[in-house]
Amino acid sequence: MTTVLPRLATGINSSTDPSVLQTLGSEGVSLALWQRTLPEQLIVALDELPVERLPQLRRRVTVRNAATAIHSACDEVGAGSCATLLADVVKDLSAHAVRVLASPVLQLRLDVTDGQPCPNWHVDAVPGRMLCTLRGPGTEFGPIGPDGAPKTIQRMPRGWVGVFRGALWPARELAAVLHRSPPREAGGPRLLLVIDPVDDAGTC
Repeated sequence: MTTVLPRLATGINSSTDPSVLQTLGSEGVSLALWQRTLPEQLIVALDELPVERLPQLRRRVTVRNAATAIHSACDEVGAGSCATLLADVVKDLSAHAVRVLASPVLQLRLDVTDGQPCPNWHVDAVPGRMLCTLRGPGTEFGPIGPDGAPKTIQRMPRGWVGVFRGALWPARELAAVLHRSPPREAGGPRLLLVIDPVDDAGTC
C-alpha cells in the first residue's frame, strides 16, 4: 500500500494591490501579503501615545460595527487623537477579511505587547488569520523547511497586511508558512491588529 502524504502549501504572494489577498485560496499559497502603507497622520498619532494609552480590544464584529468598536476602545484609554483614522483602517481591513476568509462575522483584536509573546514558529489553529502591525516591528514569517523551522525568515513592515492560512484551512494542502512575534531586541511596544473568522456567526 502506498501512503500519500499531503502536499505542503509554502507559497507566498505579495503585491501593492489589495486584490492579492484573494489569492490565499490559490493552490500552494499559504500567505498573501498586501504591501500597504498606513496613513502618516495615524503613524504619528499612534507613536505619540504612551503604551498605557494604546487601545486594546477583543470583540466579535461585522464590517458595519467595526469602526464603532474601535472608537469605543480608543475612548476607554483616552486615545481619541487616533480614533477616526484607526477606525477607518480597521473597517477597511475588516471588509477585506470578510471576503478572503468567507466569514460575515469576525473576531477582532487589538493586542498591545512588549517583548516576544509568541516566540515559537507556528501555524494558527484557525482557518485563516489576518495580521497587521500598527506600531512597532512586524510579524516574522517564512516557509517551513525540512527540519520544521523556516527555510528563510522575513519580517512584515509596519502597515503591511498578511493573511495566513491556518491549520483549519479547508483544503487538502497543509498550511506551511510559519510565523511568530518579532524578538524583543527588534523594538517595541507593539500594537497588532488580528482578525479571525467566526464559524458560529450567531448575532453581533
